[in-house]
Amino acid sequence: MTHRIEVNVQTGETTQVNLTAEEISQAQAQKAAWDAEQAEIQAQPTTQDLITQQQALITALTTRITALEAA
Repeated sequence: MTHRIEVNVQTGETTQVNLTAEEISQAQAQKAAWDAEQAEIQAQPTTQDLITQQQALITALTTRITALEAA
């Protein structure tokens, strides 16, 4: 069974308490939300990805400008 540890800060006594079904459900919901948030963060491009994309755009635009100037 899943449990939590409660500590009495005055006495230092620790007690292991079983979680209720509601507490387990809440913890699972929080974990699912955290996992979804982490997946969204991982899906976002990194700074290096954005720099690479911008450099590719600059190269493409420079090529087009050069071609237009040569025409």
